[in-house]
Formats: sequence, structure tokens, C-alpha cells
Amino acid sequence: MSFIDLSIEERDFAPSSIALAIRTIGACPAARNRPDARILCGIGVLTVSPDHDGYRFSTEARCLGEGDTVLDLLDWLEPHVASPGAVISWHNFGAVPYRLLALANPARHPCIITAAADTAGRWRALPPGHTWHLRQARAHLMPCMCPPQTPVDECAAEMPTVLLPDPTTTAVELIGEAIAGWRCWAQGFGDFDDADHPAQAALRALDRWRGEQRTTL
Repeated sequence: MSFIDLSIEERDFAPSSIALAIRTIGACPAARNRPDARILCGIGVLTVSPDHDGYRFSTEARCLGEGDTVLDLLDWLEPHVASPGAVISWHNFGAVPYRLLALANPARHPCIITAAADTAGRWRALPPGHTWHLRQARAHLMPCMCPPQTPVDECAAEMPTVLLPDPTTTAVELIGEAIAGWRCWAQGFGDFDDADHPAQAALRALDRWRGEQRTTL
């Protein structure tokens, strides 16, 4: 059996792209974001753009904070996805584009909906066979805050910020995961001895950029 996803390979490497890493946590039944069964609590983005003869990289992350909702996370993501280029994601207890389609608001997030619906074109949803080694950081489940024996339809579905993963730590982890996911995707293009392939050039540029980031810390 081949582990190569031909639908992704045939679309080839895209010089302009963004990689999305998301953090989700389990919750009691009443706190679930239906029809999605997990709470989306953080998004990390790596943006890659051609820059003259090289590539430009940037990273950002946003996590749920005091008073935030999942829609606030998607509001933050919307302009990132509005930019042209491929969108790379990988399974996080389910396919990311389907999760975003379930949670996005058509009036507020048209770019997310359009991109996430295009899994045969712009959106590159990496299959588990490509990304089995990519793991999200551990996070505690959101406990039910209601008294024992409370009926599900009467549960307040509270989501105290203090019980969510620490936003500062999570943001750093998500950026690292976005970089790892993009690298996994880019490594699927070009043979090991094809140094002139755009994907191989981008991977070398990523290594140089990360080296520069470490020296400036």
C-alpha cells in the first residue's frame, strides 16, 4: 500500500502557503461546540511567501482569553486565510477543514468557509499516514461545572478561562507545531538530490530563518 496521497502530490508545491496548527480540548456534553465535539481553544499560523529569490516567513498565534469565544478565534484567522496561497493542515481529532466549516459563521468568515470547502484545490489536508509523528501538546479536559445529577439540557456549559490551556505556553507550542506541519508537507516534494526544487529551496530558507530567530532571542 502506498502512503503517498496523490491528490496532494499532484497539486505540487505552492510557494505561497500558510500552515495551521490548532489546539482542541475535550469537554462535557453540554460544553461541546456542536456539531463539533471538541472546544477549539487556539490557532497557530506559519505564513510562507516568495521574497525576491528567496522566501519570507512569519508566525502568529491566538488563544482563547478572558471573555473570548471560538468565533473570536475565527475572526482572527479570517484575514490570514483571505491571503492567496495553499492552506496546509493535518488531523486534530478529525479533519481541520471540516471542523472550521462546522464552527465558522458565513457572515463573518466567508474566506475560511470558501477555503475549507476546497479540499481538492487550495486546502491541503494532510492524511494521518503523512503526519502520524506530529502530536499536539497535552491539555486537560474541560470538566463539567454543574452539580452532580444535573440533566445535560440544563447544564450551564461554562468554560472558565482559568481551566483552559495556558495561552502563553500554548501559543509557543502552536507556532512550533505549525512549522513542523509545514515542513512535513514541503518535504513531500522534490527528491533528496534535487536541490533546485522550490520546496527544497524553501526548506533551506526555513532553516536559515529559524537560525536567525534563535540568534536574536
